[in-house]
Amino acid sequence: MMVMNRSTFISEELNQLDRLCRRRTMKRFVFQGVQRIRFQDQDLINFSSNDYLGMSQHPRIKVSAQKAISIAGTSTSSSRLICGNLDLHEKLESELAILKGKDSSLVFASGFTANVGLLSSLVGEGDHIFSDALNHASIIDGCRLSRATTSIFRHGDLEHLENVLKNFRATGRRLVVSDSVFSMDGELADVPGLVKLCEQYDCCLMLDEAHATGVMGSRGGGLVEYFQDRGEVHPDEVGLLMGTLSKALGSFGGFIASSSLVRDYLINKCRSFIFSTALPPSAVGAALASLELVRLEPSLREKLWKNVGLLRKGLEQNGFFSGKSETPIFPVLFASEHRAMEMSERLLDHGFFVAAIRPPSVPLGTSRLRITVTASHSSSQIEGLVHSLAKVRETLGVD
Repeated sequence: MMVMNRSTFISEELNQLDRLCRRRTMKRFVFQGVQRIRFQDQDLINFSSNDYLGMSQHPRIKVSAQKAISIAGTSTSSSRLICGNLDLHEKLESELAILKGKDSSLVFASGFTANVGLLSSLVGEGDHIFSDALNHASIIDGCRLSRATTSIFRHGDLEHLENVLKNFRATGRRLVVSDSVFSMDGELADVPGLVKLCEQYDCCLMLDEAHATGVMGSRGGGLVEYFQDRGEVHPDEVGLLMGTLSKALGSFGGFIASSSLVRDYLINKCRSFIFSTALPPSAVGAALASLELVRLEPSLREKLWKNVGLLRKGLEQNGFFSGKSETPIFPVLFASEHRAMEMSERLLDHGFFVAAIRPPSVPLGTSRLRITVTASHSSSQIEGLVHSLAKVRETLGVD
């Protein structure tokens, strides 16, 4: 009877998701290149990838991954603190620290485990976190696991954050945390404003640079570097930087860039680091080659930003509003989950894959197509997508 009741509960939950048009299923793809995928016997142009620079399919990245396997095998077979710490890991961490302008860095199994591990080990009971309302799920879960009290400030609203900080009287460590590039909207955090408030109210600042690393800044260092280039921020003013290897760097894993002291602390206190098998040699080898390309081939970023401008212009000319995005991420919002799904499905008929994003990934009433453009897209592909969007909108009678 207990098993039956549990099964009934699960069925009811799934049925409710169906009714709300929020039930998720996994699509099976065959990759055919950086921006091409095959789905249900149909060749599609992919406008949903986070591979902003096309690194995942770059020949030099593949060769570097293969070379690492030939030297160190397919797995480290252990955590870093047992026997899984390779010279490759330490070389990668040194390169990441240089990219981020920090003393050191520490590599994690994923960006999710980096955020959860950092937040749950650095602050705890008696401490306080101030978190942007649209921060990534990994930040939200890290806040919960930390057992620190958490105050949510309205998205990007630094006046609200200041009011919260001004009226906060509790003792303990204070940490302000925010995405630097918001993954569903493409908006930039006001890093200079966050730095100013943290200095004024004695808080440490942590930024999630997952969608900024490799993309923003003159060297691809991220959003902090972008504001540093403008003379508005110094890297030392942001104590903690999280990043991923799995987006613009085309590999897999996450990292924290920080002071050497914080790195040593995490090695001893961070459970998601201590109790995880180290990144496989292939992922590390790929990431090392990606960092070299980011440094030596700025033309990749130049092509990306050219494509960003082309897509923005096309969307605007056809009446599609993509919010305040200043990045390769373009949200096209719809009032309902059903309409976003319908638009996504109709685009398949035109040869384009653009994922529909629904709650809880985004707030209620903001379901959307999340379009991401990369350096690998051609101008004709971008123009074709815009034309197809307009055609589908007209066919469906969408306002």
